[in-house]
Amino acid sequence: MDYLAKYTIPFKGLKDGKHEFNFTIDQEFFEHFQQEDAYQVDASVKVTLEKKTLVMTLTIELEGKMNVACDRCLEPFDMEVSGESSVYVKFGEENEELADDVIVISEAVNELETAHYIYELFSLSLPLSFVHPEDEDGDSTCNEEMIQKLNDHSVNDEQIIDPRWNDLRKLIDNN
Repeated sequence: MDYLAKYTIPFKGLKDGKHEFNFTIDQEFFEHFQQEDAYQVDASVKVTLEKKTLVMTLTIELEGKMNVACDRCLEPFDMEVSGESSVYVKFGEENEELADDVIVISEAVNELETAHYIYELFSLSLPLSFVHPEDEDGDSTCNEEMIQKLNDHSVNDEQIIDPRWNDLRKLIDNN
């Protein structure tokens, strides 16, 4: 059995109205998307399918934790991950994607595969950098020892000024 099949919603027999489906995603989920590094995630996903005669709305809500290494101090921590998105499903003659959030499926289709939409929501919910959150006082919760080492080895622009660049700086300042 295909692992991602459990993220498929059979909608043909459902009555019009709202229907909820709950899923979990973990490291194994991401291994099926051929990621170089499978994320260490423990998250729950609630998919609400609102079925109407001509259109369906798929609302996906993601809530969980992801174990990552801090980009600043390299210490691992659990980062909160959450997000929400909607996909509108119309019925037509053939399957096609009209926009990022609008798809058309054939009348012959009986089920809706949601794994790809869950993966996209997760990917778009990630911040650009993984950094420890600040505490109640607004101070960093990074490893203080590592931050001190970084500060000790950081280069101050004023410390290293090659005298050969002084003439070029004069030219820039005059313009």
